Amino acid sequence: MTKTRIIKSIYPLTIKIINISIQQQLQQFLFTQLLNLDRANFTHFLSNNLPISLYRLPNIDAFTYRCAIAFQLSSHSPLSPLTLADTIFNTLQQQPNHPEETLSLTFTLKLLDPGWLEFTLCDRSLSCWLQSWQIFPYPRKRFTQKSTTHDNLWPLQYTYARCCTLLRLGEQEQLITLKNPLFPPYQWPLSTSHSIPWSSLGLNQFERSLISQMLLTVDRLLNESGSHEIKLALALSEHFLEFERHCRIFGATSRYKPQLSQARLGLVAITQILLQGLWLSQTEQPPRHRL
Repeated sequence: MTKTRIIKSIYPLTIKIINISIQQQLQQFLFTQLLNLDRANFTHFLSNNLPISLYRLPNIDAFTYRCAIAFQLSSHSPLSPLTLADTIFNTLQQQPNHPEETLSLTFTLKLLDPGWLEFTLCDRSLSCWLQSWQIFPYPRKRFTQKSTTHDNLWPLQYTYARCCTLLRLGEQEQLITLKNPLFPPYQWPLSTSHSIPWSSLGLNQFERSLISQMLLTVDRLLNESGSHEIKLALALSEHFLEFERHCRIFGATSRYKPQLSQARLGLVAITQILLQGLWLSQTEQPPRHRL
């Protein structure tokens, strides 16, 4: 398999966080830049409000989104995908960076032959994305049909209850403070009076794998119709249980590295609210927080 040739790249490219789906934010950001260009080559695409083709590459070592917008535009333009991608790249290169105090995502942007645009999220921006869960609401969707059989929900129920147990234990150990021990739907479960030290995460393979699955879950939930919520929930459950097996929270970790324990409990909290929302997409009855 030949490696795609990098033509040029820029760093940093910053985008202000407006919701918790990175895919959706990149799509909205690119659409805004096309509007600013106001070129005849983009008229058909813009007038038909077509979705921008952008997807995550399956690699947990680097959180990268690849965009095919130049290929979409070239079908209604005499220009090649590479020429169109270069035009967009040069426009993005001129974007001002947001101040450090602004909650934003920082990317390395690459222009690749024959016209791909790639956005790679820097690891430090993962902390900003994780922090945004305390600010932005859960990405609720309107579901018209609820499942009538729930036999396949047991692994989800178990993992959800396990998350709640760990969060209660974290409060008992005075690592975190819960807003409500009953975990009401669609609410961030932790008190926001103390920020979570996300930068304490070492981002080992199990932490990265869980975060990667969180990103995938949110992106698919918000950007795909019929996104198979139960499959997403079961995959997230599997990644979480693998994370719990290999990433200690209590015992020596909480005694000697309490900030790492707090950050890992933050990952537990995100998993809890995601699993709860995915469960409620299938049934009106909330999942049990104790088994």
